[in-house]
Amino acid sequence: MTAIVSPTPTPTPTSTSTRRRSGLPWLTLPATVWVLAVFAIPTAMLLASSVLTFDGAKVTGPLTTANYTNLFGDNYFWSVLWDTVSISVVVGAVCTAAGLLVAHFIVRSGSPFRTLVLLVVVSPLVSSVVVRTYGWLVLLQDDGLVNQILLWTRLADSPVAFIGSKFAVIVGLVHVLLPFAVFTAMASVQSVDPVLERASRDLGAGPVTTFYRITLPLIRPGLIAGFMLTFAISLGAYASAAILGGGRVQTLATLVRDRMVVSLEWGQAAAIAAVILLISAITVSALAWAGRRSSKGV
Repeated sequence: MTAIVSPTPTPTPTSTSTRRRSGLPWLTLPATVWVLAVFAIPTAMLLASSVLTFDGAKVTGPLTTANYTNLFGDNYFWSVLWDTVSISVVVGAVCTAAGLLVAHFIVRSGSPFRTLVLLVVVSPLVSSVVVRTYGWLVLLQDDGLVNQILLWTRLADSPVAFIGSKFAVIVGLVHVLLPFAVFTAMASVQSVDPVLERASRDLGAGPVTTFYRITLPLIRPGLIAGFMLTFAISLGAYASAAILGGGRVQTLATLVRDRMVVSLEWGQAAAIAAVILLISAITVSALAWAGRRSSKGV
């Protein structure tokens, strides 16, 4: 008697893809747990703290909106909010513009100094923000190197009070955040085919026209991303404002510290932090939408 052996069924592409999809949730589980642990849960705790009643660091009452009501009714808060947003906008604009110039030089230039420039850009990342900020504190003092140069060249008759000014805070933040803008712009410039730029010049366009008509529209989404990144980080930056501001320049980050440590108003401190988060989210969402519109327009 001959045994009949049934052929082994060949797995179909549908069954294979189904098994692959069924394993995907397990692959994303570590990343999901990490995001929940370091972002979602702390953010939820922050938002919850902003509507609680505190006596110092202790919760003493039910949910309340008094923290936001008192905050938005304070003219000093609105002044600090305006200073913070204006500083962040200037820092984002300067970093984006300077980052584009440096990135274009590194990517498109044939100069032998490209590696040196890249090392100079990367070098601030090897030290902490506090160390870099204290370096600017030394340079911008009344008897610091910057004032000595100004006096020696007779550009100033007396030492300029940089410390305690918005200018010093902006300089410190630009130094800290410029590498992020440069790397973002480098990725955008590298994505542009050099053939397009050469074709534009072959058709009679100059370097400036080629940049504004060909290169800039193609790298605009990357520039928007660089501005988003530097703006959002500078909005909540503390060290530069606290050290270079000299106590005379208040930002939302330093105001959070004062409300928590000095006046022990933890509820209002949480509300201010929630405002920082809200402004960052709105700005990033709006610029991301503009970036998508810009990329579709290209």
